[in-house]
This record gives sequence, C-alpha cells and structure tokens, in this order.
Amino acid sequence: MSTPTVFKFGGASVKDAQSIQNVAEIISKFPNRPMVVVVSAMGKMTNAFEEVVAAWSNNDTAAAEAALGRISAFHEGITNELFNGNVPEDLSTTLDGWMKDLHELIGITDRPYGQQYDHIVHHGELISTKIIATYLSERMKTVWQDTRTLVSTDDQFRRATVNWSLTQQNIKTGIDPEAVNLVQGFIGSDPQGRPTTLGREGSDYTGAVFAFALGAESLTIWKDVPGMLNGDPKTFADTVKIDELPFDEAIELAFYGASIIHPKTIQPLKKKNIPLHIKSFVDPNAQGTTIRDVAAPNPLVPNFILKRRQALLELSTKDLAFIAEHHLSSVYSLFAEFGVVVNLMQNSATKAAFCINHDPVIVPKVISALDSTFKLTLKTDVELLTVRHYSEQTIAAHIGGKTIHLEQRTPDTFQVVYEE
Repeated sequence: MSTPTVFKFGGASVKDAQSIQNVAEIISKFPNRPMVVVVSAMGKMTNAFEEVVAAWSNNDTAAAEAALGRISAFHEGITNELFNGNVPEDLSTTLDGWMKDLHELIGITDRPYGQQYDHIVHHGELISTKIIATYLSERMKTVWQDTRTLVSTDDQFRRATVNWSLTQQNIKTGIDPEAVNLVQGFIGSDPQGRPTTLGREGSDYTGAVFAFALGAESLTIWKDVPGMLNGDPKTFADTVKIDELPFDEAIELAFYGASIIHPKTIQPLKKKNIPLHIKSFVDPNAQGTTIRDVAAPNPLVPNFILKRRQALLELSTKDLAFIAEHHLSSVYSLFAEFGVVVNLMQNSATKAAFCINHDPVIVPKVISALDSTFKLTLKTDVELLTVRHYSEQTIAAHIGGKTIHLEQRTPDTFQVVYEE
C-alpha cells in the first residue's frame, strides 16, 4: 500500500449540492490512492439531530417527529439536486431505512441520555457520507466505509475513548488500497457494537486517528477560511493567518477551545510527526497553515478564543467550611459522570467557581445533583475569552465596558469570564 492521503471535510464544506460538487472536484485533483476522506454531517445537521434528542429527553414526541421531518426534507432536497431528480434506488432505500430507524428510536423511553444521544446523532454522519460516496462513485472508484466497524471505543457515550490497538488493526485491514474510502467523522462503536461519539466537533480527531493508523504523510483539514487565523473572523477584526504552528502550541490553542482544531486531534499526529495542513476548500491552491515540528509560530501574534453560551457555576459548603480536596473530587466525579466540560476553574478558601458549557439538558441535572451538598449560584449567558501571547493593550481592548466575573492569567495565557 502506498502512503495514504487523508482528508477531512466539515459540515460547511458539504452544506449543499454545490458544495459537494466542489469537494468532488478537490478530491479529483489528488490521484494518489488509497485516499481516506473523513466527512462530517452536512451543514448544521448535528444541531438538528440534537434538537431531536432534546425533544426525546422532554418526552415531546411531536417535536421530535417534526425535527426528523425537517432533517429528512433537508437531505432529500440535496439528493434531488445532486442527482438531478434521479436519485439512485439503493441510496434512497438506505436513507429511508435510516429515517425509519430514527422514528423508532424516539419511541424508546428507558435508554440513558448519553447512549440515546449517540444512537440518534451519529446518523448525521452516516447520511452525509452515503450521499457523497454515491455521488463520487459515479466519477471515481469509491468505497463507503462504516466507521462504526473501524473505530473501536469504550462505552463512555458522547465522549468515547478510542481503543487504539484494535482501531489500528481494523483500519489497516479495512481500507481499500485502490479507492477513495468515504468514512464518517465523530463516531465509533463500543465493545457491544453500540454507536458512540468522540465528542462535539470530533471529526477532526477521526481524521487524526486514520492518519495515525495508516502512517499517512499528512492530514489535510479543509475549512471555509484560508488557514488558521489568530481569531474567529466573524468575531474579531483584523485577524491574521498563521503560516506555521508548532504541535505544542496547537495543543494549547485546542485545549482552550480554538474552534478550528479539536482538542484531541494533535496528539496522535505529534506522536508520528505527521503534519496537519489546514486549507481552504474555497481556494484549494492557497498555502493555508501547517502544524508541524517547528520551534515557534510564524508569525507570533496574540490568539483570541471566545466561547459563548457559557455558565459560571459557583459553589460553597453549606456550613461555610473550607473547600477541600474531597469536595473538588466529588464535584469533578459528578462532572465526569454527566460529561460536563470545564473550561476554567478557580477556587478560594470557601468557594469554587467553574466556567462550563451551558448545556440546557445536562446543567440542570448537575445542579440538582449538587444542590443537596453545596450552596450554589449559577450565572448563564456569560462568555469566556482566552488570549494566548497577550499584552495589557490587547486585554484592555477586548474587555473594556464588560462586567467581569472571573479572570485568571499565566505568563502566556489570559482568561476572563464576563457578560456584556
């Protein structure tokens, strides 16, 4: 087998029929095989599937059915346009079967939330890759692969951990060396064969898993930006493209929530010194950004990461005793049980504060579980700004006029929780 090419395309790159045609055009420019193409759910479909899960969690079958209807109509519109109204029968049969499965899933009432989430949401990737593989197969040798049979994980639903030895074996024997292999990002299966997900935005990580397992020359993630910028251009003005970035700096940025990189993506690439290219699917010939074994970022500029839809949870003991290690241990155990992501933590003698993702389903359950032990306050609709390689001038320019609830700094990183 020659050195594989591994590409990853996110939801924005396959949001409609024209986008899928563009992806096919990009792939056609790289004739080396085997090629592994990791694809996310189309457009905002993961959000749409999460609406189904939320409705199921609230026992609102009508809302879940309505959400599934919108999902079905969205994909039907794309397939009709992509195939000029002549959708291949085997594709229609497969998609109809999955939609039937989804309608049956929302009738299940006794399944734990995390497990049901993975059962439902992973269909977004199945559907998108099946449509795209069918379209590509009319133009080049293409194999649709079921990632659930390739990526083996534990049973920690919504945040599954990869079983590396088994996954490497599956991938090495499962990939067709003569074809474009279409695989789903974000998903896997546990030892019982139940679908799992690797965490929100986990498709980048899937790309790294395949690149690592196959010893790929590089991993290329195709985005709607010219490369990795020092901030989200939709939020920050005058952003700058970073041409090169060390693995360790990329890990730091991913840890703090840089949306262009999934936090787990870099580690397997660094282990085998596999460069990560971030390129634009709008301008495929542009240079982009390369993350590899270099000494420093080029250029070295402040990096801005803003997390919206955060909640600030503050707790203290009901008897005003000091916050001790056993208190924090119990809180973090509960967070781990519910899959709560802590983005910033700070504690004093009598109080601990946690900036967490404001999941409207999970957070109330966590509050309920903590309420018997701690005195709690919860601020919602706060934001978390992280600045790497900050200066006092950059901080002042971004937090002026805001209500500051919490801030923390190290020599390299400044973080602040605020509301407008």
